[in-house]
Amino acid sequence: MFFNLFGGGKDQYIEEYASRMAEAAVNDELDADRLESFIAYAKEKDLSNKQLARAQALACDKAFEKLYHDGYMNDDEYGMFSDLLKLCYMMKEEAKYKYTTIAKRCNALYKIQEEGLMPTVSREYANVKYREGEKLHFTAAGRLMKPKKPVTGPVLISRGHPFKVGQWENKEDKSLFEEGDKGAFWLTSERIGFRSRKERMETELSDVDRVETGQGPLCVYEKGKDSPWCVAIDDYEMAGALLSNLLNR
Repeated sequence: MFFNLFGGGKDQYIEEYASRMAEAAVNDELDADRLESFIAYAKEKDLSNKQLARAQALACDKAFEKLYHDGYMNDDEYGMFSDLLKLCYMMKEEAKYKYTTIAKRCNALYKIQEEGLMPTVSREYANVKYREGEKLHFTAAGRLMKPKKPVTGPVLISRGHPFKVGQWENKEDKSLFEEGDKGAFWLTSERIGFRSRKERMETELSDVDRVETGQGPLCVYEKGKDSPWCVAIDDYEMAGALLSNLLNR
């Protein structure tokens, strides 16, 4: 379960409620009649509000496991999961927000990977001198990382070698890198970069030879250079999908 937020009691009935609700969601059968049947079952088994909230969270877990595949959710699957969340009236808003955020990310990865649709972010979120028509696609808190010795990341992102979400694992090896400044990583329609108070890294996408990851940070190799500049961020999968899309257009 993603979020074990609620107390126990009547586990058998909680499990049954969750299974029924999840099954209806993944079969796209959620409607007013189904909702009434869930309410009736909860009353019949005398589930408390807290137990009902737990059952609805469990239903979200079960549905997510069935709808999520290959690293993402397509539009239909995302719609089914969103419909389920709307019916989870006993879940706290904080829990619903977490599920919603995860599902949105999975659907965004689908749109990037399969449809080539690129999200845009307000320019004000990254301290970049933008060119006319340049779009900001991604920005995140990051830390500059300096390789202690030559490294080769097992995951390669380059022209002709697209990145596949859901089919890789980041095995971070901190012994290979020395931590540098904290700052902001950003990716636009034309450039990739990092900026802190002391450091500034920037590479034209046209000058990117390849990007490697899989042992920790993203390592950006420029054409004609042997040594990369590297940055650690939280969401390598999103950054990898966006970079892959931009480099393989």
